[in-house]
Amino acid sequence: MDPAQPTPDVAPPPGAVIASSGDVTEIELVLCSYCDAVHRRTQAAGGKTMRCATCHSPLYRGNGDLGAMLAVTITATIAFFVANTLPLLTLTSQGQQTRATLWRAIVASYDSQLPFVAVALTLTLLVVPAIELGLLLWLLVPLCLRTRPAAFHAVMAILQTLRPWRMIEVFFLGVIVAVVKLSGLATALPGWGLFGVAVMSFSLAALASFDQGALWRRAEELAR
Repeated sequence: MDPAQPTPDVAPPPGAVIASSGDVTEIELVLCSYCDAVHRRTQAAGGKTMRCATCHSPLYRGNGDLGAMLAVTITATIAFFVANTLPLLTLTSQGQQTRATLWRAIVASYDSQLPFVAVALTLTLLVVPAIELGLLLWLLVPLCLRTRPAAFHAVMAILQTLRPWRMIEVFFLGVIVAVVKLSGLATALPGWGLFGVAVMSFSLAALASFDQGALWRRAEELAR
């Protein structure tokens, strides 16, 4: 069966770019994860999102700059260490100050007889982001230096598995809600740790906007 072509009688969403066949010298196929339609990969200019010709779901993005991806990953890694070493909030009530950190939040959950919450916080806020950022650096540094990293396929599979477990953005929104609610009981001042969480959240969201297929293409190019 030939790869799917754009459906002319179905109008795409406004501003959408439909993936279709073009003047390509080497055919690369892309599988839609929603409807399993097969497309020929074409170059997406300007970081535009290519969409499925059948269901209009996003297929891939045109931003495949590995150097930019590495820069964002390094930024997220630095922010991760800031978020884990500096206070998120400084609470002042009746002359007493309390500095809240990620580790204290986890310990407080465990001491409050909420071990499952403590484990969930540890996994989603510490373990998974640390592993994901470490594996991204493992891949991107060699690829940017034109060297194929070891265990490339295994690392890519682990990254795909870990991505749904990352919930830094949800935690960041929760902290903001907590600051608003605590403002009537105590003086809550955001700390550098909260700034680190914010930067890490935006950096990880920015990484999702890159074309992950660029990693595979560079690795295959270096394997030839």
